[in-house]
Amino acid sequence: MDVYMKKATEEFISSRVNHYGKNETKAVNDAFMKLRDCAENLKATLTAEQHALFTAMENAYRLADGESIRFYWKSGFADAIQFLMGWSSNGDAADGE
Repeated sequence: MDVYMKKATEEFISSRVNHYGKNETKAVNDAFMKLRDCAENLKATLTAEQHALFTAMENAYRLADGESIRFYWKSGFADAIQFLMGWSSNGDAADGE
């Protein structure tokens, strides 16, 4: 895949991931709302020291969740596009060119 196609592919993937991130399904939204409610209920029972640890854990979870989503979706889209480009060009893109 040439440099221009690679850049266009990455921009397309990013735009699609961002689109779906802003337009979650009800099931995804409900799951995150349940997680948020559980976290809020737990925080209400913690000491100040425990609250600081919990906040650090929440931040680490958000980072890990975001990075895993970015990695899997970006990789999946990139693989699919590379497959389709290789398929439509008789394998020329499959060798990385």
